[in-house]
Amino acid sequence: MDVFNPKILDACIRDVASCLTDNQKADLLFYSAPSIRIDSYTRVIVENAMQSCLQIPKLSSEKIAKARILRARCRFAAGMHLSANEDLQAALAVEPDNPEATALLYQRSVTVEKLLSPLPRSKERLSNEIWTEIISYLQRRDLKTLLFVPHLISRIASQLLFKELDLHFGAISTSDNDVDLRHRSPSLAEEDTRYARRTADILSHIIVDHKFATGIRTLTIYALTEDKNGTMVFQIGILTNALLRLTNLRDVRIFASSTCIATISRVLNVTCPRLRGLSLYSSDCPTDLSFATFKHLAQFLYHAEGGSAAIVSKIIAQNSSLQTLSIRNKNWTLPSNTIAIRNLTRIDFSGHLPMNSQALADILTHGRQLECLTLGLNVDCASSSQVFRSMPRALPFLRHFAFTVHGVSSRIRDLDLFPSIAEFLRGRQQLQKLCLNAYDGDVQHIVGFDAALWGVLPSLLQLRTLEISYPSDLSPGLAAWLIPRNVRALTLTLNTLNSHMRDPSAFLDQLRPGVPPDLQYIGLTQIPVRNVALIVERGFPMVRVVRGYHDNMVLEMEQWPRRRAIYNAAEWLEWLGCEDALVSAQDSIFRG
Repeated sequence: MDVFNPKILDACIRDVASCLTDNQKADLLFYSAPSIRIDSYTRVIVENAMQSCLQIPKLSSEKIAKARILRARCRFAAGMHLSANEDLQAALAVEPDNPEATALLYQRSVTVEKLLSPLPRSKERLSNEIWTEIISYLQRRDLKTLLFVPHLISRIASQLLFKELDLHFGAISTSDNDVDLRHRSPSLAEEDTRYARRTADILSHIIVDHKFATGIRTLTIYALTEDKNGTMVFQIGILTNALLRLTNLRDVRIFASSTCIATISRVLNVTCPRLRGLSLYSSDCPTDLSFATFKHLAQFLYHAEGGSAAIVSKIIAQNSSLQTLSIRNKNWTLPSNTIAIRNLTRIDFSGHLPMNSQALADILTHGRQLECLTLGLNVDCASSSQVFRSMPRALPFLRHFAFTVHGVSSRIRDLDLFPSIAEFLRGRQQLQKLCLNAYDGDVQHIVGFDAALWGVLPSLLQLRTLEISYPSDLSPGLAAWLIPRNVRALTLTLNTLNSHMRDPSAFLDQLRPGVPPDLQYIGLTQIPVRNVALIVERGFPMVRVVRGYHDNMVLEMEQWPRRRAIYNAAEWLEWLGCEDALVSAQDSIFRG
């Protein structure tokens, strides 16, 4: 036959069963019931089947006991222990010598006795508070491992782990290249589906479980996918309902379009007016936050393209207690006149430094409590070097300093900019992280970025993280020895026109003798080496993580999945012992 009814087997079973006697039907049920996997749906089916068998007149005592035992097993699996015990007692009443019922009843009595017996007291037993304090020092990956330990610590680890939640809406990216890649690799689409299901489960749990919802302190939302089919509106609607339950939320980070950011921020403005941290990353255009009334923020991050800095001026002005401020927009200037710089411990600004700007002078004058200063500038101010020269002892508590020049105005030529920064940093024993970059070769010549700048490095004895551009006039054999011996994470930015790019193998061979022995992480930009194993073998045999930035690099060692590299890089670097690595200034801000 060409046409086959998929339900024909069910019909045949029904027809055969209609020809059997009641006792034979009971035997059929007894035979098939043990092979059914018990859940909330099948439990009702099995219980109804056994109850119907018990209603058969003249059923033998052996079959009555068998029906009772099968129903008892089903009820045990569902956690209905009292009714299961009643079935076992009834099975023994009709068949006192039934070994299966006796064994199940004995096993149950031993389990209950163990549960009801008092726990042994010993002087070594630790309280919940002590366990919580101990486990709080573990990394997130170790907390995930503790979830499988049959001990009190698994519950404590779960509470600590879910204090920080991240929700993913949509795929990683919708660019044309990524779409093509997704068609070639179905596993990427499956991974997106798995993350979408995970997010839906978490939102449902937040809505129905009040205790779980009140334990969440930090929430990160990724919704960077373009909403082409309208599903994002529905998902954000569910999210806004869940946000109403997060009464103890203290820190929110949103990576989304301006529309999504505005929708979520309006809900947070009502449900979490005492929010302590707000980080916004807009994938298209700035979001209007004129409605926001947050007045208790200690951390504020805003990254966007275009628009006016007046968008965030209100939030900055009404939060005088800000300790961390991060603004990234290449068209904006730092609103130093509205910022209480004296209260800040972290500043991360990437934007424009206009002519006659007082922003640098204000930061060095009033930022006495600053521990982290990250600046990425398009420079149009000729007096920047004079500011650093005039205040060499400013920022006494500085531990993390980053200065990057993205571009310079055609009318500016400040050859003393980076030399003045070098003198500003020289001998600072508290400095642990340093980033000095001028990516373009022409820019390096204009701002004085040359081999002499590397001469400041040996004086920074406590430096653990270094990201720095490699000038064309610096010898590789000397460069590696200038790097402080305590550095554990190193990122070198090589210009594409650098002479060392012609023979990267020789460059790596010259670097290797002077590389710090405890180096765990190496990042290389624009180096044309297609085999990562060659980088490790020829230049950095001691590292655990290699990060390549070249667009056409092919990784022949273990390559991280894209979601790990985009969303969980900081967590994995910490687990691999590379927590000192500068993945980005944003990670530094987020992880404190």
